Amino acid sequence: MSKIIYDVIQRFEVEDGVPRLISTNIQVIQGGEDLLSLATSLLTQMGFYDKFEENRTSQYIGYKLKNPRKGAKRYQLILAQRKDALCISIPREIFDPYLLKINFSITFFTRDTEFKKPVRTVHTLSKSYWIRPSKSNIFFKLSEEYKNILSNQLFGEIEFFCDEILSSEEKEVYSHKASSTLYEGYEIIKITDSDVLKKHQIYFNNHGLLNALDQSSCCLKVGINDTGKDISKDTLFPYTLQVCLNSSEILEEFLSYFAKILMEQ
Repeated sequence: MSKIIYDVIQRFEVEDGVPRLISTNIQVIQGGEDLLSLATSLLTQMGFYDKFEENRTSQYIGYKLKNPRKGAKRYQLILAQRKDALCISIPREIFDPYLLKINFSITFFTRDTEFKKPVRTVHTLSKSYWIRPSKSNIFFKLSEEYKNILSNQLFGEIEFFCDEILSSEEKEVYSHKASSTLYEGYEIIKITDSDVLKKHQIYFNNHGLLNALDQSSCCLKVGINDTGKDISKDTLFPYTLQVCLNSSEILEEFLSYFAKILMEQ
């Protein structure tokens, strides 16, 4: 277990003999293998501080451009120490283009309250990953079965159409009948939207490629996890996407990759 030493500076304001804490600044001064120390060391080696100014608080370290272009005055990089990980947040518009987003879509008919007749509906479930460039060979091996769809892409948006998991009745949900009780010319089949969506969710949760990627070190998962929690959400900085890392190897690759992109702005 690595040893971490913190330098804590607290500022107090005294009024009528009563002290009141007004700020706390925590800085790692010795960290061994501590991920925050590693991150700041990497940024120093890359010359990141030549272009960015640092702001340290008790909750995070934020980096802004020293000479920002118009509309770029927000933090471009945020580091936040957690108990077992280092969380890194980057503006969504910078992070998004380097993610591989895999969409699974189905199409079926459903009744919308705004329309008298059934309407064609597309329902999509998605997962996003950052594929580590150093592990792209592992990614291509895991996705060999789908290479015609993926086309050797490491980022971008990929569409899987999975209508074949539905029966013909589920695809239509409503079918035209010449007799029986009709609703604007359509008979309501005893299949609900929830039946279709449940089948779609089960297929998505058990898909071989997604499960393989979720368990592989060749990538980082970004966005919604299997429990429905948004693991990319930074509540303090909602314009960013966040990843939390507990591996120094992955941290070095990830931070070096995106710090270079940020420096080229």
